[in-house]
Amino acid sequence: MDEKSDRSIYCSPLRYPGGKNCIFPFVTRLFYENGMIGTSYAEPYAGGAGLALRLLLEGYVDHIHLNDFDSSIYAFWKTVIERPDDFCDWINEVPVNVESWRHYKALQHSSNLFELAQSTFYLNRTNVSGVLKGGIIGGFEQRGKYKINARFNKADLVRRVLRVAQMKSRITLSNLDGIAFIKNLNRKKEDVFIYLDPPYYVKGADLYMNAYKDKDHQELSKYVRRMKKQWMVSYDDQDFILNLYKGERSIRYRLSQSTSNRTGDEVLIFSEAIEIEDSLHALKCPVLI
Repeated sequence: MDEKSDRSIYCSPLRYPGGKNCIFPFVTRLFYENGMIGTSYAEPYAGGAGLALRLLLEGYVDHIHLNDFDSSIYAFWKTVIERPDDFCDWINEVPVNVESWRHYKALQHSSNLFELAQSTFYLNRTNVSGVLKGGIIGGFEQRGKYKINARFNKADLVRRVLRVAQMKSRITLSNLDGIAFIKNLNRKKEDVFIYLDPPYYVKGADLYMNAYKDKDHQELSKYVRRMKKQWMVSYDDQDFILNLYKGERSIRYRLSQSTSNRTGDEVLIFSEAIEIEDSLHALKCPVLI
């Protein structure tokens, strides 16, 4: 299913490689199974935050904590929350063509927060698969099957931005390293479910501006396994990752949607106290590891 087939399920204005909107049915059932409806929810690697926003907007969680160490992603979310009207005015007015693409590509390292947000959003909506450092949809000569504006429905994108902005009092935003973020959250008394979706182990360097190396994945796993909060981790299905979380309850499942960046199996790993048995049927081909 793509964005054109059912816009109602897409709450985020961003297209994000590795986004987890596809496991929304599983997560909602997991919340029911564990009595977590109305809890707070956190994503240390928020990215497009499609799952977090849908959980909030549909009433499954009461508050979301969004964190991303990537300054361009943080700039976008901060702008959406603090200057939504200005941002929507810009969306409505900006030309969607190769000349504008070149302009906003050059702003990707701007120190101006609003300019960086514009650049991030423009590249995300006009690049192949939403990858910021990827190529332009249709190519520079615009001879491809799809053109640069194929994923730039202005009316729909404005609607999404304004819908997120309306919920700003229930969104906490931060720009920390993932481990620093969960350390801070773990110290709080707040009852919060933490969903960690770190950069892919294999394709991370191709998809994200802040990819992880082996030592980063290792450090993260050591801290996650000691956390007091309820948590879930998702990764691409790799032996290196499974060995880091050996002994923890894990399942392998088939992604329910397939794109050039999202094929094959993934794994979900859970903290000890979480019940998962009744929720597994919401995933495609789940297998306990």
